Parts: sequence; C-alpha cells; structure tokens
Amino acid sequence: MIVNKDTKISEILKEKPEGIEAIASINRHFLKLKNPFLRKMLAPRVNVAAAAQVGNSTVNEMLKALEDIGFQVAYEQEEIIDINEQKIENKSNTDMERTNIVDMDVRPILESGVDPFNVIMDGLKTLKDNETLRIINTFEPIPLLNIISKKGYEYESDRPEEGVVHTYLKKVVGEVVAEVVTPTIDDRELSYEDLERKYEGKLSEIDVRDLEMPMPMVTILEAIETLEEGHALYVHHKRLPQYLLPELKEREFDYKTQEIDMDNMKLIIYRK
Repeated sequence: MIVNKDTKISEILKEKPEGIEAIASINRHFLKLKNPFLRKMLAPRVNVAAAAQVGNSTVNEMLKALEDIGFQVAYEQEEIIDINEQKIENKSNTDMERTNIVDMDVRPILESGVDPFNVIMDGLKTLKDNETLRIINTFEPIPLLNIISKKGYEYESDRPEEGVVHTYLKKVVGEVVAEVVTPTIDDRELSYEDLERKYEGKLSEIDVRDLEMPMPMVTILEAIETLEEGHALYVHHKRLPQYLLPELKEREFDYKTQEIDMDNMKLIIYRK
C-alpha cells in the first residue's frame, strides 16, 4: 500500500492498526485519535492532508511517521506554508465577514466525553443573520462542517495560538439551501414490520440505552462493521441519534425506526 496526502486515515488503520500510535507520536494533537469516538468520526472522512490540518502538522511529517512503521509513501514537495498562520477553509470564494461574534467553547464538553453536536446545532438555531458563531476547540471539527455546509452556512477556521482552533460559522443570507439528505426509506420501501420479517433470524441485537455518550454511537458503528452480508442490526435506543445518520449514509447503510415511547426507540439498520 502506497500512502499519499489523499489516503484516508481509515484505510491506513485497516492496513496497520498500529498506525494510531505512529500518528499520535507526531504531535499531541493527534492523541485525540486514540479516543474511539473521535476515531470513528474522523477516520472514514479524513485523509492525510486533512488530518495534518486537524493536528497542526504537515503532510510530510505524517508520511514520515507512517513510513517508519513500514508503509510506502509518496512525499509532497516542500511545504512552505506556515500552518499556524493559514486560514484553514473558506467555503465561499470571498472573505467571510465576522460580525457580532458569539463564542462557544466546546473543549470542556469534549473533555467530559460528551458529543457537542447538539449544543452547536442549538447555538446555530438561535444565531441571528448578522451574528457569527465562533467555536473554540483544539481541532477543526471536519465532520460537523461537512454537515452544516449543506445547511447553508459558510465557515472558515484559523489558529490564533498553539493548540487552539477557532472555527467561524455564519448563515449565508438569501441563499436557497437544500436540506441535508439523511438516509431514509421512501414510501415505496419496506415498512418496519416488513423489515423485521425480511431479516428474521438474521438480526444482530444491541441495547445502547444505558450507555454514556459517546458510546451509543461508537457501539453502533462498531456493530455494523462486522455485520454479515444479508444481515441487519436491531438497536434499542432512547431516541433517534441525529449525529449517527450522516455516518450511516457515509457507510451506505439505511435504517427504519419504530418509536415505542419517549425514551424507547427501535432501529433496524441494514445495507442499502
């Protein structure tokens, strides 16, 4: 396997699980990959170049660490951009106007083991058109940005100091935006009861209702990775896990739900 800047982190870890240790040794920012929740979220979506941004490192530093554990690598030409000074992203093609900044520091939330997604989304719901949400974190929240960019927000990030990333989010006023398409079953597809019958005897069952965040999502993602062909996953959950849905779509899984009561929802997750 030849690794270059476009190789997905998930492919590297599948080939050599010890790649986690190699990457983490480059920079303390990469220690977050040892967290199973963050690894599940970042690895399938992030390539070497994007991971270098997340970790305040360079592509070649990452490639060198991977070469040291046996990978063949394709180095980039000399990188001359000071990553501490560069703007990481600008989803519009113009300079983003940062007005009336509202700060949200999610570092304590992540350190407590809680997923800050709902907190951030609630913050965006109350954000006025002339306001800018500034998320303060230790890395750029790439999975979140992939989602909110489809909801009509522009964003850009910078690093004001070592170990701190500021990500600015602002609604693109006046733009007609398509809703994020989450993996759903249209009316022509099978009902929940039909799926129960279809996968009878081929359902793996897990109960995540009593697990602390972020373990419900981690457990579900781990379970679908080991599903046999033609089998489905039956999940006991407290509620519909919104942050999980884009991850299911990314992995080409679909789902159907049945709400029993306010704190009891059943999901059948299966390959498309």
